[in-house]
Amino acid sequence: MSQISPVCISLAEALIDDPFYRAVTIESGDDEESRQAILAEYFDLAIVEAQGIGEVRYAGADGAALWHTNEASNDDIEIHAAARKQALAKLLGARGFDNYLRISESMAEHVPQELFDGWYLSILGVRPQAQGKGLAQRLLQITLSRADRQDAICFLETFNPLSLPFYRRLGFQDEIRCFEKVTERDYWILARQPLSRT
Repeated sequence: MSQISPVCISLAEALIDDPFYRAVTIESGDDEESRQAILAEYFDLAIVEAQGIGEVRYAGADGAALWHTNEASNDDIEIHAAARKQALAKLLGARGFDNYLRISESMAEHVPQELFDGWYLSILGVRPQAQGKGLAQRLLQITLSRADRQDAICFLETFNPLSLPFYRRLGFQDEIRCFEKVTERDYWILARQPLSRT
């Protein structure tokens, strides 16, 4: 196993209680140390994919924002997605990978057609000890400003209702509330129109 970067460990600390990440690490059972280690590897794979088909913004080692922009070719997107899926199948185990596929497919079905070419905020996390310092907002603002310049709509999904006011302050005003069957939890799709359209 390659050396996992500190930022991946920070993302694991930040997102370990998220329903999606708990579902895909189901084979860890009650072993939270194992779950955190698996998640750190998961985020390492996600960063590689985002670097290939979008962009990654870092808050030092304290956190990161991973984006899938609409700037990569379909071939590049397919190549990176296939490589990540192959690695996730080994990392997550049979039950975890099955949950990953089922949740991802279910959530994709709820994404409105007008967002298909949007810039997708795949992952945002700041380790708990570094939260409350404005890092998450600074992480997102750079890419949101670039999206505005390119007239690109942005969107995200979140299982955390407490995060909704934060995203609203950044201009994510269009909300759709959905229900995810594997986790049996509500989640929200939020979209942000570029400044030129508001």
